[in-house]
Amino acid sequence: MSWSDDTGPGVQSWIESIVPYTELQQWDWIFPSAEPIPYQLNGGMISSIWYDRVGGFDPSYPEQTVTVEQSTDRLLALLDDQIQNKGRDPRQMIIAGFSMGGAIAYQTAARWHARPNAVPLGGVGGLSCYLNRDSKLWSILKNTPETVSWPQTFIAHGADDDFILPEWGIATFERLVKAGVPASFRLIPNAHHEMVAEEMVEFLHLMKDSIVAELEVENEKGIAPSHVSASSSEF
Repeated sequence: MSWSDDTGPGVQSWIESIVPYTELQQWDWIFPSAEPIPYQLNGGMISSIWYDRVGGFDPSYPEQTVTVEQSTDRLLALLDDQIQNKGRDPRQMIIAGFSMGGAIAYQTAARWHARPNAVPLGGVGGLSCYLNRDSKLWSILKNTPETVSWPQTFIAHGADDDFILPEWGIATFERLVKAGVPASFRLIPNAHHEMVAEEMVEFLHLMKDSIVAELEVENEKGIAPSHVSASSSEF
């Protein structure tokens, strides 16, 4: 998913400019756009954002949960449509994003896995993003049954990011791990608030390896999996 005040097509262009075609073609991609809403940090102007912010960027400011859940509701509906109408296997679907889009990927994944009898997604990714300290996500994770397994989660942050600070992303990563999320973290040297080829290729390789490993386990159990090339990735 996109960062603040950009759209799905903008993210698509950026990813296609940094990720080799041989990597891109292994996935079916969806690039949703956030609904334009008033953005308090931009003087209340209508902006394409996944949720509102009030006060500032620091994680100590209160989460605007109502606007978060307006977006997660839309994204959950998109996942449901892919499964019910497109025949996707949720275990081969990844939800990921950059900056504000990464945070909404976490938020959507938490609500997905909190559903009764939820089938885990194939993976989650958050690039250069963070969660507020009072985020509702933390209570959702706490109340999600231990029998529900979060998928492999890839987190990366530019070491020189002076917009969304690396320590905010690291704090979110550490708290996710403490809550039981199987996450890995990469600090990308010389990277600012941006997506770079290095992290994207590493992310896609990790997700593919994780999904293939899950399919092998299913095969051993006698469960017939769909082919990994049918996987989809939301950004």
